[in-house]
Amino acid sequence: MRGMISRQDMQMFGLFGLILLPIFYLIYTNVLCSQWNIHPIVLFLLLAGMLVFSSTEIPIYRMRTKKPDFSEEKVQLLGEFYSVPLEEEFDIGDELVFNTRITLNVGGFILPLLFSIYAVINNPGFAALEIMLIVVIATHLLTEFKSGIGMVIPDYIGLLPIPFALILDPGNASTVVLVSGVFGIMLGVGLSLFNITEQTDGSAHINLGGVGSFRAIYITVIIAVLLSYFSM
Repeated sequence: MRGMISRQDMQMFGLFGLILLPIFYLIYTNVLCSQWNIHPIVLFLLLAGMLVFSSTEIPIYRMRTKKPDFSEEKVQLLGEFYSVPLEEEFDIGDELVFNTRITLNVGGFILPLLFSIYAVINNPGFAALEIMLIVVIATHLLTEFKSGIGMVIPDYIGLLPIPFALILDPGNASTVVLVSGVFGIMLGVGLSLFNITEQTDGSAHINLGGVGSFRAIYITVIIAVLLSYFSM
């Protein structure tokens, strides 16, 4: 667990929480997501669980990266902006390197991944694969590695699959957006890991689906759920 609750986090949780209220009603009345054969309560708990576990990380790998020579003021500003305890991370360990932990975020990686797999099994379509390749390339190109923070992608990347899904498979757009968006973002960010070496100005943690990418993935999931209204 890396993040710390800040005012910015509370605003994000508040906004997404408000969005979940009408979504709960629409799901419960079988207006949304009926094509995925998932119980309404289970689906809502899944969406809520992504928020609840957005600060829970599972470590999978370690690597060494160079610790950037930041001033105390810059470390403090970055920590406040991204809601991570950078001052603690920069004070721990060797002065010159990070023993970088690569982690999978439970709310922003594992749960969306399981949701996408379940959705495509219950409502398969080849368009998702084609659009996913576009999202992978776009995400890889737009992913920025910020020293001290990790992988950062634009929150709006989840909008990219929508027009392609409506053109290639409008009757199955919700599943196509969910699968191509979630898998595309994850693969695009994952490919960017190969650009990191021991000489890279690194970070103590690289959170896949966490800091820097959670909002993009969660927005993609929410959009896909809402699009299921038109797939009935």
